[in-house]
Amino acid sequence: MKTLKWPLIGFGATIILAVVMAGSWSLTERVIQATSDETFCGLCHSMRPFAETHALDVHGGHNPGGVSAACADCHLPHDSPWVYLVAKAETGIKDLLAEPVAFFREPDWIGRLEQREGYVYDSGCLTCHKHLERAIDQTPEARFGHQTYFAGVETGARMQCVTCHIHVGHRDLLARLSPTEATDPGTAEVREPMAPADAGESKP
Repeated sequence: MKTLKWPLIGFGATIILAVVMAGSWSLTERVIQATSDETFCGLCHSMRPFAETHALDVHGGHNPGGVSAACADCHLPHDSPWVYLVAKAETGIKDLLAEPVAFFREPDWIGRLEQREGYVYDSGCLTCHKHLERAIDQTPEARFGHQTYFAGVETGARMQCVTCHIHVGHRDLLARLSPTEATDPGTAEVREPMAPADAGESKP
């Protein structure tokens, strides 16, 4: 019996450890999901304009299929699970510390639009738009813009998705942040791509 005692204890401990680890990961996964969407992010006063404009955008579920991208799908890097978790922790701590200050001093959100490449990650965009490089249902302008983007990926001279898609994910964000500035609905969503050099007659 003594011979069997320690193997049984070891086996039991292994089972218990596996159950605890599975339970811990399940809880962690639920916490990650619960703190990744506009419902959670919109609880902060400073984030309400972004949550509201996200709900009006095609990326916020305003589409025939009702498919929605969560805040963390775009605003956190998806290069690897470790990179994602570290960035999520760092961002969460920064936002937690910055939110009380925002009650007394509103951040310059419009100014930060010029720094949007630091807040939106292509690895998130390409998680959903993974077939974009070979997509055939594109307008000539979109195809040229995307070909230019992927050519830059190969040469190292990279653009980012939000270089052209300025307000992607937040419909009419500029109008929401600056109610006094007139903007036409939907016209601020994408920057016109440069025309190819041989795409037509040159203008005088």
